[in-house]
Amino acid sequence: MQLTRKCAGCGESFRKTEMVQYFSPSGKTSNWYCTKCLEEKQAREKFANKVCQLFGIKAPGPVIWTQRKRLQNEYGYTDDSIIDCLDYIYNVKKMKKLSETLGLVNPRNMEETRRWKEKKAAEGTSLAVAANTEMKEYIVPIRENNSKKKEINLDDGLFDD
Repeated sequence: MQLTRKCAGCGESFRKTEMVQYFSPSGKTSNWYCTKCLEEKQAREKFANKVCQLFGIKAPGPVIWTQRKRLQNEYGYTDDSIIDCLDYIYNVKKMKKLSETLGLVNPRNMEETRRWKEKKAAEGTSLAVAANTEMKEYIVPIRENNSKKKEINLDDGLFDD
């Protein structure tokens, strides 16, 4: 019985206990990955899904993958920061999508995105602070009933039909 498996990502052999079986989004195929390659695979799929959703395409082409790799290596951007920047450019600034490209993800737009996110976070915290106003406890004095009238308990069933 074989005690090791090859990772579908890096091709190295690992113990079976260190490997994770990962099914494709369609659920038709599965592969075994080491934890590092699995994280990369899931990050790629998340990035691809967001880009496809944003541009309305079936799958990102080789140009997008090349631009992603360049942005990660040159500027150190993460997939999440790239997606946030694209979302800011196309959904907040309402720029037209002339082509499916990551060309507008640059340091200037990334800085604008960061400032916009900080502004939104500040607005959110100010709203949260306003909503969490100090709770005041009011004490309502109760007058004693010094009346000689007989009190009726409604739970006794006197008024049941």
